[in-house]
Amino acid sequence: MEASNKSPFRVRPPPLTDSNMRLHPSLRFSALPLALFLTISATGEVPDEEPSSNDNPPGNSTSPEKAGKPAAGSHSAREKKRKKKKQPQRKPIVPRDYARWESLNMGNRKMSHDGQWLTFDIRRVDGKSSLHLHKIEKGKSEEQQVFSQGERPLFSRDSKWLSVTMGKTPEEKKKAKDSKKPATPGATIHLRSLRDGETTEFKGVGSLDFSFDSRFAAIEVIGKPAAPRPGVAPSPPARALLVRHLATGKDTTFGNVTKFAWSKKGSLLALVVDSPSISNALQLFDPVSEILRTLESSDQDYTALLWRKDSFDLAAARQMKFGDKEDISHTLLTFRKLDNPDSPTGEQAIYDHSKDASFSPDHYLTASLNWDKEGRALHCSLKKWENKPKDFPAPRKNPEKQGPGKKGKKNSNSDKERSPAASDDQKDSSTVREGNDTSETKSPPEMPSKTLRETMTTPSNVEVWHSRDVTIMPRQKKEASNRKNPARKAVWWLSENKLIQLETELTERVTIMKDGLRAIGMDSSPHERAAMFGPRLHDVYAISTQSGKRNRILKAVKFTLSTSPNGRFLLFVRGGHIWSHDLRTGKQRNITSRLKTSFTDEKDDTLAEEKRPFGNGIWLTDSSGVLLYDRYDIWLLDPLGEQARKLTNGRKKQIRHRISQASYREENDGNIARKDRIYVGLFGERTKKSGYGSLTLANRKNPASSFQTHLLEDALMLFLERARDAEILTFTRERSDQSRDLYLGGPALENAHQVTGTNPFQKNFRWGRSELVNFRNKQGIALQGMLTYPAGYRTGKKYPMIVYIYEKRSQDLHRYYTPSEKHPYNPCVFSAEGYFVFQPDIVYRPQQPGISAVECVVPAVEKVLETGMVDPRRVGLMGHSWGAYQTSFIVTRTDLFSAAVAGAPLTDLMSMSVSVYWNSGGTNARIFAQSQGRMNKPFWRDADNYARNSPIHGLDTLNTPLLIAFGDKDGAVDWDQGIEMYNAARWAGKDDVVLLVYPGENHGLRKEENMVDYHYRVREWMAHFLKNETGNKWITEGKSFLEREKEKEEIKKKNNSKPAPGKTQTEAGK
Repeated sequence: MEASNKSPFRVRPPPLTDSNMRLHPSLRFSALPLALFLTISATGEVPDEEPSSNDNPPGNSTSPEKAGKPAAGSHSAREKKRKKKKQPQRKPIVPRDYARWESLNMGNRKMSHDGQWLTFDIRRVDGKSSLHLHKIEKGKSEEQQVFSQGERPLFSRDSKWLSVTMGKTPEEKKKAKDSKKPATPGATIHLRSLRDGETTEFKGVGSLDFSFDSRFAAIEVIGKPAAPRPGVAPSPPARALLVRHLATGKDTTFGNVTKFAWSKKGSLLALVVDSPSISNALQLFDPVSEILRTLESSDQDYTALLWRKDSFDLAAARQMKFGDKEDISHTLLTFRKLDNPDSPTGEQAIYDHSKDASFSPDHYLTASLNWDKEGRALHCSLKKWENKPKDFPAPRKNPEKQGPGKKGKKNSNSDKERSPAASDDQKDSSTVREGNDTSETKSPPEMPSKTLRETMTTPSNVEVWHSRDVTIMPRQKKEASNRKNPARKAVWWLSENKLIQLETELTERVTIMKDGLRAIGMDSSPHERAAMFGPRLHDVYAISTQSGKRNRILKAVKFTLSTSPNGRFLLFVRGGHIWSHDLRTGKQRNITSRLKTSFTDEKDDTLAEEKRPFGNGIWLTDSSGVLLYDRYDIWLLDPLGEQARKLTNGRKKQIRHRISQASYREENDGNIARKDRIYVGLFGERTKKSGYGSLTLANRKNPASSFQTHLLEDALMLFLERARDAEILTFTRERSDQSRDLYLGGPALENAHQVTGTNPFQKNFRWGRSELVNFRNKQGIALQGMLTYPAGYRTGKKYPMIVYIYEKRSQDLHRYYTPSEKHPYNPCVFSAEGYFVFQPDIVYRPQQPGISAVECVVPAVEKVLETGMVDPRRVGLMGHSWGAYQTSFIVTRTDLFSAAVAGAPLTDLMSMSVSVYWNSGGTNARIFAQSQGRMNKPFWRDADNYARNSPIHGLDTLNTPLLIAFGDKDGAVDWDQGIEMYNAARWAGKDDVVLLVYPGENHGLRKEENMVDYHYRVREWMAHFLKNETGNKWITEGKSFLEREKEKEEIKKKNNSKPAPGKTQTEAGK
C-alpha cells in the first residue's frame, strides 16, 4: 500500500486474540487495556493530521505552518497568475512576523541504513514543529508523511520500519506546565511500515527498540497509576512489555518487566521480571522460537543488562542485600554463547566480591559495566563503603593463615578476665559504702555551669578558606560528590575469575585502551599547586589490566592525545610538537620535528606556553599511521617517526581541511580504514567559502593517495552525514540571506538535490545581505569583519550602524540568523530595523586586552565609515561577557560611539582577576593567566596595566550612554562588576549609565519573560540614541522600585483580563 496525502482515516483495531497478540503463558498478569493504546492507521497517515500543501516546489518539504493544509487546486493557479501580473512590494519584518520563521533541527535528521529514507525536523520560532519523512530514489527525495510535533525518529536496521515519538504542541506544554496535575505517563509513538505505509499508534509508551535483525520490536507500555489511598504510599504505574513480530503483527506480552535489552546480534531479548509473588527473574526470550528461559532468579534486583557487540554474550549486575540508606553492592554475572540450544543458560560466570579474600573490604562494586571487545573481561567500577550493610558477608579466611593463638579468641567485653586485685578493690569499695549508711548524707558537689558553646546543638555553618588551599572552597563544593567517593575502574577477567583494580588514589583518571590489555592513567595531584594559577599538567602511567601494575611514562604533560587501536602507541604534545610513546618498548619519538609546519595553534594569542593542538589524531584501523592536522592540511604520519606525507594542499589558498563525521563507520570504532573514502570539510580562512571534498589513501589497488574537491561555495555548508550502508549523503547549506536547507547527494556530491525549502515566505520581506570588510589594526595586522546591510538598503542613504564584538566574528559571514524576540543581539532583527550591523575581528597583544580591542575595533569602524553608507554620529557598540568588557572599555577610550550595551561585562580587571567563577567554582586568576584574560601577572605586580585596561578606571572619559545588564546569580562574571561600574558612574556624575538587574538569572538569561524584556530594552536603547526615538522614561529618568512594582501589577491585570482563545472580551468578563 503506497503512502498518500489524502485525508487520513482510522481503521478499527482487530480484536486482541491469540492470533495477533499473545500473553506469554509463563508470565500472565493483569493485562493493561491494550485497546486504549493501540490503533492502526492505513496508508501511513497520522490520525487527526491533514496533508501537506502543494505550494512548495516538487520534492521540497512543507513548513510546519503549511503541513496539513488541503491542496490549493485551481485557486492556487489563479494566485500564481495574479503574481505574474503584479509582484507585491516587499515589506519590513516586524515582531509579529517572527513566530513563523523556521529552522532545521539537526538532531532529528536521520537516514535509514540503506540510504532510501530520510527524516528531518523543521521548527518554528513559536515552538511548533513538524517531522518530515522522505523517500529517496535516483538521487532525489519525495515527501511521504509529515508528523506534527514528531521527534526522536528511529529506523530499524533493515530500513523497513520507522518509529516516531509524538511531542506536545506549545499550547499543550504550557497547559501542562500551568496545571498542577501529574503528567500522563509515557508518550504516543507511531510505528510505520516503510513498505506499505501502514502505521500503528501506541499510547503511554515508555520506550521502543528494534531487535538487531529488525524482525521484532520491544515496546514498553506504561499504564495509569492506581488511585491514591490515604496513608498508603503511591504505587508505581503498571507496565507491560510487548514483543511485536513486525511481519505478522503478533504480540507477546510480559508483565512487571523492569529492564530489557536486545542482543547486538540476532534477536534475543534479555528481560528482568519483578514479580510481586515470586522472586526477581533474569530471563531470556527468543521471539523466533517463542521460548522463554530463566537464566537466574533472586530476591534481589538486577540493575544492569549489557550485550557484547556482534555476539550472544550477556552481562548483568545483581544487587546484594542491603537495608534502608545503606550502600548497594553488586554481584557480576555473565552468560556467554546464549545462542547455543544445548546450553539454556550459556557459559555462566559469577563474581561475588564477598567471597573474594583479595577484594578490598573497604570497597563495593557498582552496576557500571562494559564488555572487553574480545569478550575476555568485563570492565566495572568500585567505590568505598560509606554505609556498609550491617550483615554484609565477609570472605572466609583459611584457618592455616590465621596467626597463632587467634583461634577461639573471644571479643566480648563481658567475658574479659578481671585481675584479682581489681576484684578486691571493687569488693572493698562496696563494703565501705555499706558501712557508711548511718553517716550524715552529703549533698552532691555542685557541677560547674556549661558555656554557651557547650550547650549549642546546631553546629556553625562557617567555612574555613585557607591561603594554603590548593583548591578553593567553591570548587571543593562542586567537586565534593566526585572527590568524596569517586568510582574507580576495575577489570574482571572471566576465565581466571580475577578482579583487578586499575584506578587508585595515584591514578585518578583511567582509560582502557582498545586492545583491552593496557590502560592509560592520569594523575594531576603532583601539579595541583602549579595549576592554581598555571597550566593543568598531569603525569601519565601505563597500567597492565591483567596485573594492575603501573609505570609512569610521562611527567608534567598538558595534552595527551589518542591511542592506537592495537594499544601500542600514545600520542602527546611536548614543546609544540607531536610525540609518540611506544608502550611496548618505552621509546619516545618526536614524529613532527622534521616537518616545516606546526600541528599546534601558534596563532593562539593567549599567554599559555603550550598551545592547543589541531585535533587529537585519527588512527588507521591497522595502527600503521595516524592522521594529523596543521592549520590548513591533513597529514599521514608513521607513529615510529619514519614517514610523513601531506595529503591535501590547503595552505596555498588558506583553506582548512578537516575530516568529516561522514568518514566514520560504525565497525571501525572511531578509526578509519585505509580503503575507505574519507570525506573532508573545507573552509576558507580569508574567503569564508566552505564545502566538501574526499580523500583516498594509498593502498594495494591505488599506490598513490588523492584528494578531490567536490563543493566550495560562498556559503556555509555543515552537517555532512552518510548512510550506513550506501554512499548517500546529506548536508546543509545556508547564507546570511538564505535560511539553512537540507541537500542530498551521491559520493561526489554532484548535482546535489535540495530537499527542503525553509521560509519560502521570506521573499515577501526585506532582508539584508552580508559582505566581508578587510582592514588593518593599529599594528598593521590584516583582519576582517562581517558587515550586514539594512533590510531594504537604498544607495545614497546614510544609516545608523551597530557594532557587535567578541573576538573573531568574521567566520560567521554566511550564518543565517532567525529573527526572535528572545535574542538581544540578533543581527537579523537590527537589520530589519534599518541598521547596518558590523562584527569585526579582534586580536590581542600580551597584557593589553582592552587596548588591543580599541586598536582593532576603531580602525575597523573607520574603514566602514569611509564608504559613506553609515552616519558617523549614529554608531552603537554592544557585546556580551568578554565582548561586553571590550564594549565598556572602548567607550572610555573613544567618542566614536553614540550608544553602547554591555551584557555582563568585566569592569575592573583587578577585582575580577581574584574573584570566583561560581559556575565551576574555580578562580578567575587561571582564566587571566592561561586563556582569555591575557594577563599572566597578578595585579599588584602589574597595577598600571590592570588599571590601563579596566573600564572603571576610565570613567572620567566616558561620554557614551552605556546600558549594562546582569543577572544577580551570574556565575561567570560576578555581578559586583556591574554594581562597581554603576556606583562609580554615579560618583563620577555620569547621567547616561543604566544598570538592568535580572533577579535569579545566571550569565545568560533563561526565563522567557526576561529574555523578551532585555531584547526590547536593547532595541529601545539603541533607537533612543541612534534614531532619536524618545519616550522611554526608563532610559531618561530610570524607574523607582515602587513604579516598577506598579507597572508589573498593571501588566498582570492586563494579561488576566485577556479572553481565552475562542472567547470574546465580554464572555471573558462574565
